[in-house]
Amino acid sequence: METTKRTTFIKGAAILTVAGLICKVIGLLIRVYALKIIKMEGMFYYELVFPTYSWLLIISSSGIPTAISRMVAERMGVGNYDGAKRVFRRSLLLLLIIGVATTAIMFFGAPFFGMHLLHGGEGAILALRALAPALVFVSVICAFRGYLQGLQRMTGTSVSQLAEQVFKFVFGLLLAKLLMDKYAGSPIQYAAGAAGLLLGVTISEALALIAILIFFARTKGKFTALIVDPDPNEKVLGPMLAIAIPITLGASILPLANMLDTWMIKPLLGRAGLSEQAAQLNFTALCTHVRSIINLPATLTVAVAMSVVPAISTARVRKDREGVKNLSLLSLKIAMAVGIPCAVGLCVLARPIISMLYPNPPEAVDVAAPLMRVAAFTVIFISLVQSATGALQGVGRQRLPMWFLLIGGATKVVVNLVFIPMKDVNILGAVFSNLACFGIAGILDMIALLKVTHAKLNVLDTFLKPAFASALMGAAAWAVQELLNRIPLFQTGWMSRAATIVAILIAVAVYAAFTMLFGMFTKEELTYIPGGRKLARFARR
Repeated sequence: METTKRTTFIKGAAILTVAGLICKVIGLLIRVYALKIIKMEGMFYYELVFPTYSWLLIISSSGIPTAISRMVAERMGVGNYDGAKRVFRRSLLLLLIIGVATTAIMFFGAPFFGMHLLHGGEGAILALRALAPALVFVSVICAFRGYLQGLQRMTGTSVSQLAEQVFKFVFGLLLAKLLMDKYAGSPIQYAAGAAGLLLGVTISEALALIAILIFFARTKGKFTALIVDPDPNEKVLGPMLAIAIPITLGASILPLANMLDTWMIKPLLGRAGLSEQAAQLNFTALCTHVRSIINLPATLTVAVAMSVVPAISTARVRKDREGVKNLSLLSLKIAMAVGIPCAVGLCVLARPIISMLYPNPPEAVDVAAPLMRVAAFTVIFISLVQSATGALQGVGRQRLPMWFLLIGGATKVVVNLVFIPMKDVNILGAVFSNLACFGIAGILDMIALLKVTHAKLNVLDTFLKPAFASALMGAAAWAVQELLNRIPLFQTGWMSRAATIVAILIAVAVYAAFTMLFGMFTKEELTYIPGGRKLARFARR
C-alpha cells in the first residue's frame, strides 16, 4: 500500500511536471515572438493588465480546486465514489457562478481599472476587455481539474494545460499580428496588438475547456464504488468553502502584491529620477525578460505541490502518519533538488539566457541581466513555498500558508517603498522585495510543516548536497560559456545561442552526475520515480 501510494504521488507529479514544463516553454516562446510582433510598447500593456486578471482568477483557480481535490481524494480513499461525484457536481455550479461574476467585474470595471488604478488609458481598457471572458472558461476548467486530480488522474490537467498553451500560441500571435497591421500608424496600434494577444488567451481557454471535457467523458465509468454512500444528503459547499477560503485568501496575497507592484513601481521609479520612458522600459524588462524566465523552474515544483495534496489527504484519512511524514519530506527534497540548481544556473548564465530568448531591444537586456542575477535565487524560496504549502494543505492546515504569505506580501510592499525610490537601487528594489516575500513565507512554511507532521528533516540531503552539486554545476556552466565566448564562431547570431544551449546541457549533465555521486536520493526513493529503477542501477554502478 505504501509503495502504491508513493508511486502514484510521484507519477502524478511527473505527469504534471512534464506537461507543465512544456507549457512553460510554449508560454516563454509566446512572449519571445510577441515581443517581436508588438514590441516593448505592446508588451507594456500586456504586463500592465495581466496582474488584475491573475488576481480575479485566484478566486476560482486556487482554493476551490484544491478543496475539490482533497475532498474527492478523501472519499475515494474509502471507496465512496458517489460522494466524490457529488463534490464535483456542487463545485462545478459554484465555479460557474464565480466565473460569470469575475468576468463581469473585469469587463464592466475595465474603465475603472484601466484609467484610475493602472493609469494605462484606453489601451488598458481595451486589453482588459479582451481578456475578461477567459475568466469564466478557466473557472469551469478548474472544477474538472480539481476533480481529476482528486482521482489521481493528472493526465486530464496536463491535456487541458497543453491545449491551452498551444491554442494561445497560435491564436494569440496571429491576432496580435492582424491587429498590429490593421491599426498600423494609429495611436492605439500597440494597445490593439496587446489586445489581440490577450484575446488569443480567451480563445485558448475556451478550446482548453473542450479538451478537458473530452478527457472527462472518457474517464467516466472507470471507477466503481466500494461502499454505499453513507450520507447522500451530505452538505458539500460548507466544508468545501471552509477549506477553500483560507487557501484562496492566501493565494490571493501574491497576485494582490503583484497588482500593487504594477501600481507602485512606475511612480516609485519616477521618484528615483527615471523618466517616463525609462520607467516603462525597466518595468517591462522586469516582467517580460526576468519574471517569465524565473517562473519557468517553478513549473517543476508546482507539479509536486499539486500532486502532494491528494496524496497526503489520502494518507491522512487512512491515519497513516508515516505516509504523511514521508510524502512531506520527499516533496521538500524534490523541491530543493530542482530549485537550487535552477537558481544557480540562472544566476551564472543570466545575460546569455536573456540574450538568447530576448535579444532585442539591447537596452532591455542591459536592464534585465543584473536583475536576473539577484532574482534567480527567488526560485529556491518559490520552490520551498510551493512544496510546503501543498503538504500543509494536504494535512488540513491551509490557514498557515495564508498567514505566512500575508507576512511576506506586507514585507514586499515595505521593501518596495524603501528601496525603489533610491537612485542607485531603483528597479532592483522590486527584485529585493520579491526575494524577501518568498524567503520569509518559505522558511515559515517549512518550519510549520515539520512541526505539524513531526517529521525530521535531513538537512544534508535536502539542502547541502543540492547546494554543493549546484555550485560545481554553476562553475562548469560558467567555464563552458566563457570558453565558447572566446571562440569567434560562437560570438554572433545563432551560434552565440548555441553556445548558451551547450553550457546549459553540460550544466544539467554535471548536476545529474553529482546527484548520483552524492547519493542525494535513496535507492527506495529512486524506485518510486518513473524510470527510477534504471537510475538506481546506474547509481550503484
